[in-house]
Amino acid sequence: MTISHAETQSSEPSPPANLHLRLVEKAEVKRTEAGRFAVALNLYEGSTKRQSISLVLTAEEVAETYIRLGALLPAHDEGEQ
Repeated sequence: MTISHAETQSSEPSPPANLHLRLVEKAEVKRTEAGRFAVALNLYEGSTKRQSISLVLTAEEVAETYIRLGALLPAHDEGEQ
C-alpha cells in the first residue's frame, strides 16, 4: 500500500517559509506573574521585522527545551584545550 502526499499532510496550514524568529538582542528572560518564563523574540518575514512577541514556557517546558538543545551541542571534553 502506498501513501499519497495528500494523506501525509497535516490538516493545519503551514506558515510561510520566509517567517522566522530571532532572540531579541540583550533581552533578559523574565518571570511572569504566574511563575512562567518569558523569552522576548522578534518575528521576521525575510529580513523585515514584523513584530515582537514573547515565548512563554513553564519550568517543565524550559527543562525539556534545555535537554533538547543540549543534545544538539557537540560534547565538550574539559581536558581538551
